[in-house]
Amino acid sequence: MRAILALLAITVAAAATAAATNARVESSSCAATVVRYQPAKHPTLGDLPWVLAQPQTKAVIGFLVSYPRTLRDERVNGSDGLVLWQAGERIVWTVPNGRLTLVARRLDGPGSFRVPLSKTSAGFVSTLRFPSAGCWRLSLGGATVVARVVERPARLGCDATQAPTTELTLARPRSAGIAGGFSWRTDDGRLLIYTHGIGPGDLNAKVLWASKRGHGSLSLTGIRLDGKGRFRQDFNEAGTSQYSDGYHAVFPSIVDIPAPGCWLLRLRLERYAGALVVVARNR
Repeated sequence: MRAILALLAITVAAAATAAATNARVESSSCAATVVRYQPAKHPTLGDLPWVLAQPQTKAVIGFLVSYPRTLRDERVNGSDGLVLWQAGERIVWTVPNGRLTLVARRLDGPGSFRVPLSKTSAGFVSTLRFPSAGCWRLSLGGATVVARVVERPARLGCDATQAPTTELTLARPRSAGIAGGFSWRTDDGRLLIYTHGIGPGDLNAKVLWASKRGHGSLSLTGIRLDGKGRFRQDFNEAGTSQYSDGYHAVFPSIVDIPAPGCWLLRLRLERYAGALVVVARNR
């Protein structure tokens, strides 16, 4: 255990430096609204990823109904901010006040359009079709959300989270302060984990999670993105220590994914939450 903790302390600093560089590149191109993965207060949609429009006082929330299927795209799962495909994105909005029309305007070039919102029992629904890729501002109810719009990929496979050359991979959004040390990677450097908690050579599929924000019990919910499947595990904190860049709590785990495929791992610790996408294989 001490050897693992020492390795984590060394690798956190390198991974954090790379993350800071990526953040500057991402924010300079389009300051997209942060996607949140903690449960939200909604009778039917509270388990979906969501965005909070600005200013927060307007209480406008967008529940990203179609987002889970797009998380197989590395441009989506590799971003802290909202990334939407050009066509077919469905968002359900809670809008306490304001006109029932969404106004979209491109910030880095010409383009604008309006979308009337359809009222349903869940909220006000918009299905978006952008005329071009780019950085777009969505305005409704006196508040705004910014999205980076990209073309839909020609083929949708499983672009799992790209792992750094170090042993530590940061969950998105980075502000969640949650990271994991994984044992395996695919040939192209993406997160790989083996099913049922056992890898090649009968090695346990261990992941050492680390947090800079919270303490207590770390909850992991696995959601299969290319088929049906779901599981949940909880991991207890195993001591605290002050690591480089503020990581102070560790949570040893053996992640027990029940079937091969493309999986979203949603991690929650107190009020903080983040997400990673992994490829799962049978050993």
